[in-house]
Amino acid sequence: MKALERFLSKWLLPFAKVLESNTQMKAIRQGMMALVPITLVGAVPVLFQQLGGIPKLPSWIAAVAEYINNITSPIHFATFGLMSVYVAIFVAYYYAKERNLWDIGAIVTALMSFVVVAVRPLEAGGSDVTYLAGEGIFVALVISLLSVEILHIFKNKLKFTINLGQGVPTPILRSFENLWPILFSVLIVAILSFGVESLSGIRVVELIQTLFSPLTSLVNTLPGIMLIIFIQQLLWWFGIHGYSVMAPVWLSVAFQNVDANAAALAKGEPLSSMLIFTPDFMWSIVGVTGAGVTGALVVIMMFSKSKRYKTLGRLALIPTFFSINEPVMFGVPIVLNPRFFIPMMVAPQIAALIGWFSIKLGLMNPFTMVSPYVPVPIGAIVASFDWRYIIVLGLILICSALIYYPFFKIAEKEALVQENSGNQEASLDDFDF
Repeated sequence: MKALERFLSKWLLPFAKVLESNTQMKAIRQGMMALVPITLVGAVPVLFQQLGGIPKLPSWIAAVAEYINNITSPIHFATFGLMSVYVAIFVAYYYAKERNLWDIGAIVTALMSFVVVAVRPLEAGGSDVTYLAGEGIFVALVISLLSVEILHIFKNKLKFTINLGQGVPTPILRSFENLWPILFSVLIVAILSFGVESLSGIRVVELIQTLFSPLTSLVNTLPGIMLIIFIQQLLWWFGIHGYSVMAPVWLSVAFQNVDANAAALAKGEPLSSMLIFTPDFMWSIVGVTGAGVTGALVVIMMFSKSKRYKTLGRLALIPTFFSINEPVMFGVPIVLNPRFFIPMMVAPQIAALIGWFSIKLGLMNPFTMVSPYVPVPIGAIVASFDWRYIIVLGLILICSALIYYPFFKIAEKEALVQENSGNQEASLDDFDF
């Protein structure tokens, strides 16, 4: 274990810390997380579409659901139909914060640049807006980061601005300061797009999709998910926020998948044709009750013979329902504790296997929306429209408890020796890691 720790500390941790602090990665992670309210609102028309199709539903309820669906159906286009637009806006906003730029100017720049690349006029009239929906998420990520970076160069490095002096209202002052940077940013993106398409004969949106296709293919497979979970948990064990490091890798694919699932559900396509990997697969299956499925450990601790662990278990119970497990991670502790290395790594992998095959075999519905931030298990039931999630959750917690139990008994035995010896001043420094 010490040899493994030295090896990972030398080769993995420096790279992970770079990713965690990387400004582009932070902007992507924060921008994608800001999509949650959009997906929740977008679930409203899907909900009424499904309600009207329930067998043996009283005719008056079905009629009301259909009437409400006619009113709410435009919401679907306003949310899922413009998903990539929101990605461009949110990522640009957070990247502007990292680059010390005017957030409104960055949003305008990214939005215009994205539309320039993603939208094309049709010969028959109108425009092709396909990539404004979930299909264009990767395009939105690349273009928003690129355009805001160009804006940063012109505004903060080249100082290519118009200064109106003192006494000018702030909105006008900011607008003129950013006028030339915004103009040149959009022009450069347009020129690059035209050049690439002229030389390659391929639209930029299609080229970006192709470049990201290996990542999409990897994350949508069970081995790919297991690999991501392994790295994420390994980082957690070292005390690095594994989610912060790895989320930018899979969040965009997960949101693209849930957008596709929602669209398929609205069209009445079979559940078996939908994608398994979504944000809630990672939140409500792999990371339910917190990284490492530590909710199972919390329940075990509540019945511990050790006063220390029993108290900690009771204190951590309520946060566990919101998947907040820092009290357990650093209170037990699990971080850098060899006793809990194996269960910390294995429990989420088992949870992923249970969740994957439960959905694959039709034992529960795939997730067709993103769950609201509510206690376990309410959010996942809403996101899947399936109460059977409770059964899957119970199986995950039971298996995780069986994994944690023998390792916890070792830690409990040591804690009892300490308590019985009269050492009431135990701290983390007393444990030999």
